[in-house]
Amino acid sequence: SVRVLGDEVRGRISPLIYGQFIEHMGRCIYGGIYEPDSALADERGFRRDVLETMRALRIPILRYPGGCFSDEYHWRDGVGPREGRPHYEEQFWTRLLNGVNRQDLAAIVGPPESNAFGTDEFLTLCAELGSQPYLNVNHGTGTPEEAAEWLAYCNRRPESPAQVKVVGVGNEVFGFWETGHCGGEEYGRHFLEFAEALRGVDPDVKLLATGAPRAYGSFTSDLLRTAGKAIDYVSVHAFHPPFPGIRPLRDDEADYWSVVAGPEAMIRNVDDVIADIERELGPDSPVRVAFDEWNLWNSWEDCVATNYDLRAGLMFAGTFNRIHERVPRLEIAMIAQLVNMLGLIQTEGDRLFESAGYLVSRLYAEETLPLSVKCQVEGETFDAPLWADIPERLQPTMGDDLTGLPYVDVSVTASDDRKRLAVFVVNRHLDQPVTINLAFDGLQPPASARLRQMAADSPFARNDFDNPQRLRIVDLDVPSLDRLELPPHSVSALLLS
Repeated sequence: SVRVLGDEVRGRISPLIYGQFIEHMGRCIYGGIYEPDSALADERGFRRDVLETMRALRIPILRYPGGCFSDEYHWRDGVGPREGRPHYEEQFWTRLLNGVNRQDLAAIVGPPESNAFGTDEFLTLCAELGSQPYLNVNHGTGTPEEAAEWLAYCNRRPESPAQVKVVGVGNEVFGFWETGHCGGEEYGRHFLEFAEALRGVDPDVKLLATGAPRAYGSFTSDLLRTAGKAIDYVSVHAFHPPFPGIRPLRDDEADYWSVVAGPEAMIRNVDDVIADIERELGPDSPVRVAFDEWNLWNSWEDCVATNYDLRAGLMFAGTFNRIHERVPRLEIAMIAQLVNMLGLIQTEGDRLFESAGYLVSRLYAEETLPLSVKCQVEGETFDAPLWADIPERLQPTMGDDLTGLPYVDVSVTASDDRKRLAVFVVNRHLDQPVTINLAFDGLQPPASARLRQMAADSPFARNDFDNPQRLRIVDLDVPSLDRLELPPHSVSALLLS
């Protein structure tokens, strides 16, 4: 049973929770978004089919240029005449893949950098999509002055394609892998220097500082004690599993349960940062959270191409449900990444398909209403051990196994007048349909209903270049709200008015 508690509103859902992220990594940009030699490219070098598919996601905010890449990126390399831009054979991701003995993938995941796609190309893309640009400035090898000059280049030129109002300072500074890695207190001092320089260019710019989950000790607390008054957002990342490269994902029951439990596993990182903010700055602090990298990431091969199946679509839907539950503190979220490399959109030659992750993201972006409303769900639960058969050295990074997870995962959103509802329901059962009984407290019973749904015979069904429509969102009639039947391993949006 699902009881919608119409008088219990958590807060407003920011449209920025459906953001996306592009990085100079794999074929995300070159050979994905930007491919000037393709017959499908427009006069600016953007692939028309990719642009159209991106536009349909209604991307509210787009992050660039990284990621780890950003902490070694010097923006001047990517502006001016293309023939004068420097070319590099290696970049961060080339070295990292060589460092983990994946020389076979190093030049693919970390391709040579031509700098043909830079600031103006990114801002033009944002203007084309109607997306806010979010720049991640170089903390690792850059300076506050360089960051401020980049912001001025974007915001003070009349010919600039778009204005930048959101800037992140560094990426995953807590991590040993990151260029510029340091402790939270030291990073906080650096952040204050960057903040002074950036706000000297634009006093209204919103600044993000890199936070860390509890596994990295007191990093976030130390940062907040040092620089909390200068921070607008604390950024937090979570991938499932927590470290890439453990092994390829398997189409079996054990990995099914590990994947569909991903939302609860990843959201623990967000909850750690929320707790740090409210402990260090108080529960009324205006500092918000940006969950600006999240995704399913099992193997390094995923950095070449990724094909999210229906099971992964359930994980995407559940993650959006968890995000809805954490408003208004959680205000920005971004899937990492958008095209090819861990991408919702996959390209090969002149072909393209939309993955299950894309379809779910589009469904939520289209149907989410402004208010997050509480609900009560009564039903069976399951336990999910996380990631069997992985290297012993990685076991401690997986986190505790998850218990008591509901098979039926629900999020309710409402219009401001609460006369319209969008009820998102994920049936996480592997092989059992469920019957939902809906009840409404503090709301008029709905007079009309329609259902949008993604389902298939197998939880491992996926689209591909030869079968791009195997998975799709279909519109269904709703004969009764007293007994709403939902198939196993399915994602549904019940739209009521």
